[in-house]
Amino acid sequence: MAPGRDAAVALVAGTVIVPSALATPEHDTPTRSTSRLSVQELRNQKAAVALLDQAFNQHRPGKAAEKYISAGTYIQHNPNFGNGRDAFVTGVTGYLQQFPDASLAFKRTVTQGDLVVVQGLAKTSAEDRGTVEVDTFRFDRHGRIVEHWDALQAVAEKNANGNPQV
Repeated sequence: MAPGRDAAVALVAGTVIVPSALATPEHDTPTRSTSRLSVQELRNQKAAVALLDQAFNQHRPGKAAEKYISAGTYIQHNPNFGNGRDAFVTGVTGYLQQFPDASLAFKRTVTQGDLVVVQGLAKTSAEDRGTVEVDTFRFDRHGRIVEHWDALQAVAEKNANGNPQV
């Protein structure tokens, strides 16, 4: 990615497609319009990105959780975090205390029905090579996050194929 593009958010529907505005020339793929998404899907998509941005980039996990995570039901599938909105806040706060320069650059999103997937690059510091992060959120009919899964993969020092991991 070119400098300055890391903070951009790609909003796409149905399948992982890198919008040409974010793609490197050698990995350019067609852009797919978000116009096929319902109003609720678009809201959910924006909410998923906003939750991660406020929690990990603005370092305001409490405010983010209050606005986007269901107070009554939040099922967490990451084994390092407990269930519930408070557990999210406690876990992210602890992470940010350990890594005060942490950041998350958004690369692309996929939205289908009540599910939103956000792919990004998490870094603990400017010197960190990073970790590819794929967060999947399930939303209720009111637009609140009720379930979360994630998959994490460290960015490799050597790459056999020359393709970016994110």
